[in-house]
Amino acid sequence: MIALEGDVLRVSGAMRLPEAGALRDKGLALLKSARSIDLSGVNDVDSSAIAVLLAWERASVGPGGPLPVTGAPAGLTSLARLYEVSSFCGLDAEASVAS
Repeated sequence: MIALEGDVLRVSGAMRLPEAGALRDKGLALLKSARSIDLSGVNDVDSSAIAVLLAWERASVGPGGPLPVTGAPAGLTSLARLYEVSSFCGLDAEASVAS
């Protein structure tokens, strides 16, 4: 599930290949009003979640860079580090908040 709550794009459930196309498209439709992405409700990911985040971030990049992503599951942050795309996916924002 994906919804815009205030200025936060909230995603819950699975972010896997079967859901990827619909999540990408619904997220793209909601991004103009979002200032951050909350993934704390996501319970299952595969590498297609990286593709979804990259699509959202490409569509949203402004002067402040990619939208910050919070609550990312450990599996997603591990994949982003493996692919060396954390900063492109907004996932480095959470690491700097945790520091």
